[in-house]
Amino acid sequence: MLRLAWANLLHRKVRTALSILAVAIAITLLLILVGLSHGTLNDVSNRMQSVEAEIIVRDTNFDLGTLSGGKLWEKEINRFQEIKIDDEIAVRRVMPVFLGRMKLAGQSQNVFGVRPDDFPFFAGSRKLVAGKIFEDVESPHVILEKQEKQNTLDDTTLPVMSIIIDRKLAAAADMNVGDATHYGDLPAQIVGIVETGVAGRVFAPINMLRAANGIAAATCHMFFVKANPNFNTDQLQTLCENIKQTTKRDATLVANYGQIIKANFKTLIIFVNLVSVIALVISFLFILVTVYTSVLERSKEMAILQSLGAGRKLILSQTIHESLLICSTGSLLGIVFTFAARYLIETARPLMTVEIRLSWLLGAIAVGIVGGILSALYPAYVAWNHDPVEALSFE
Repeated sequence: MLRLAWANLLHRKVRTALSILAVAIAITLLLILVGLSHGTLNDVSNRMQSVEAEIIVRDTNFDLGTLSGGKLWEKEINRFQEIKIDDEIAVRRVMPVFLGRMKLAGQSQNVFGVRPDDFPFFAGSRKLVAGKIFEDVESPHVILEKQEKQNTLDDTTLPVMSIIIDRKLAAAADMNVGDATHYGDLPAQIVGIVETGVAGRVFAPINMLRAANGIAAATCHMFFVKANPNFNTDQLQTLCENIKQTTKRDATLVANYGQIIKANFKTLIIFVNLVSVIALVISFLFILVTVYTSVLERSKEMAILQSLGAGRKLILSQTIHESLLICSTGSLLGIVFTFAARYLIETARPLMTVEIRLSWLLGAIAVGIVGGILSALYPAYVAWNHDPVEALSFE
């Protein structure tokens, strides 16, 4: 049965090859788009969970995607440290983070502005592989004053922003300790390189980063809260609720940060899924047309088979087998294309992460099989209702 189906398909080699290629491209597009979106979001989530803190606090109107919305004030930290649960001090440390953006390795990178003594908590188990931790001794007011003088006096040196980058970004940008770059109009210099896996790929002194964004006040975008190490999950959840009630801010466990990310990029995920579905539908419509055309072209051959004793079920199964062969071969080829595309993407853009899961690969094969059956339904219906007498008479 399969040999006859393959023989029928190979009768029109170019058309069959194009049909298989259409399915392969659609499957590749599906896996790459889903893998790229989930891989990027999961990478950000996993790196954020490397921080030695249990809770993230942000303003309820702050948007992580655009870095816009309400900010926090460092003077609120005292209110966190007054919270008690079961008569125990609940908060051991509050670490403010001011977020900025700069371009490195051809991509926009989030810059984490942190206090120098907080950096070890963000690095966690990751060590500095080169350089040192930056210093941040000046207030934003002093830095802004220097910037204003630079705009009016030629003999005043503009302060240089010290930054730490992770090893992956350093390799992608081909930069080492001591290399110069820019944060907007402000000169910057790499003073340290940390192992890959830290929350942000770029870290800078929080006061300097505020000043670089024209902010003189002690504001920030997030607080990372290090809770009492003896607290269990229920107590941490209770602490989140107390923070919300006390400060009127949004508090989430770091372990649930991935849910926040996906919620912020929900529209993007829907768009990716929609594009993938449209590509699959178009490819399967192409298969439908291919098999349907093949059925019409072989009306005489079908009539001869029926005159030799072949039943309608045989003709029907042959039509379905042809469609399944095209779609299953295209699905397998699409998986090969997916691994090749991931290699090319991660080679050309090493900061991008394309995630490929076994369940997705099996799902792609299942989609190919189901699509093959659905694409064959109408051509099979035409073949089922084929009148051999009429076909032979016409011939």
